[in-house]
Amino acid sequence: MEIEKTKKYIAVHGDFKVLSSAVYNGGFVSAKTILNLNVSKDFKGNAFELFDSFLDEQGLETDEVVGMMTAVTMNNARIIEKEDVTAVITAGISKSISISKSSSTVNIILLINNNLSQSAMANAVIVATEAKTAAFFDLDVHDEKGDLFTGDSTDSMVVACYGYGEGKGEGEEEKEEIFAGKATELGKVIYEVVREGVKEALFRHDKLKADRPILTRLEERGIHLEDMVSTALELYVPVEGEAGKEELKKRLEETIKKECSDVNVALLLAAAFRMDEEEIRKGRAGEAGEEDAACIVADELIGIDIAEYIGGKKALFNFFYYDTRKPGILSRLDVFMDDAIGGLIAGCMSKMLG
Repeated sequence: MEIEKTKKYIAVHGDFKVLSSAVYNGGFVSAKTILNLNVSKDFKGNAFELFDSFLDEQGLETDEVVGMMTAVTMNNARIIEKEDVTAVITAGISKSISISKSSSTVNIILLINNNLSQSAMANAVIVATEAKTAAFFDLDVHDEKGDLFTGDSTDSMVVACYGYGEGKGEGEEEKEEIFAGKATELGKVIYEVVREGVKEALFRHDKLKADRPILTRLEERGIHLEDMVSTALELYVPVEGEAGKEELKKRLEETIKKECSDVNVALLLAAAFRMDEEEIRKGRAGEAGEEDAACIVADELIGIDIAEYIGGKKALFNFFYYDTRKPGILSRLDVFMDDAIGGLIAGCMSKMLG
């Protein structure tokens, strides 16, 4: 088995039996080459014609190649080897992180130095898909509706077995492995290398990491710093001798940035959007959550905690000032986030203006 990597493609050469969702010669086939081909982001051509032409240029037989394609650059691919498993992964997502369909592609080639049955190869596909989803969860990637992103319609998966039968005498056959689920040692390795590989490939391509700043994670959910500043200033009443509005705006931006760098503020804000995404939107809080009933006060408690942590007791009264009027972005946010952002704004304004 040999891996060839260029700017245009990654090709794996050998003698394989393959189970895949690849666009070119997908399904259960024998192959000499597995190809991940780079295409432009706006590619709308015929995939079969593209591969036929490319393989002709390379002198490869069309019926011996399994082909995938991606707009992700090959330079950002991740190749991980552990025990009998080699994973070749290209992964890229939209810069917004909260992504819409067709803005993400994850291609995974699993090369397994073992003789797996067809059912075991299907096990491997399932395990690798679970691991890919776990990587998105680790990185807090959501779709445009706020649900956990689990993959895109353009994703491809290849499981390729090679090396079996080597060293056997004439007429001898290597026994097939009939299981490769997560309960097996092989399945555990597949899960580990894919989960790690997808995260590393996304970091290479998009600089996406789990511990990115809370302001970045808020922006991914459509809550931008400039919106918070304009919301804060909607209720601001100028006092003689204070700085002008533009100067106040700059100071408020810096104050919000500084306070959001505090791990406690960041965790309270993260708790708020988790409550909205995982509890309220999923219906786990029942009808009361859907209606933001008066009996639910946990959202106000988070807002109060954020406000008082930043600005002390004065910020408590400022929080209620914003919470009851809900200016700007506060009127558009969900049950928990309107109070959390209201608390952030109230705390920062109180601390800044005394």
